[in-house]
Amino acid sequence: MASWGKTDAYTAAPLWALAYVNRAPVLTNMGPIDSAAVEFLFENAEANDYITGTTIGLFNLTSGQILAGTHQGWVLKREGSGGRANRITGETLVCLTSNT
Repeated sequence: MASWGKTDAYTAAPLWALAYVNRAPVLTNMGPIDSAAVEFLFENAEANDYITGTTIGLFNLTSGQILAGTHQGWVLKREGSGGRANRITGETLVCLTSNT
């Protein structure tokens, strides 16, 4: 059984992606996105949550949303600020041929 799903939900996200931000690989660190009490990796768009000067989040991107140099699937997106403003990078963690 795969350690991720293809639906765009925090429950389908690869838990091992939390190792990129030094968090335990448990579902409560991935989501839910509607709670402001804790920092979550799934679809995170808050600056400085994990790395100062950086916004980092995990997204399930479809073929129409991919960042340059990435593939459709689970992508770790980083966006800099300050001297690194407007630098957006993505790292494909899981390639998917279909995520719909």
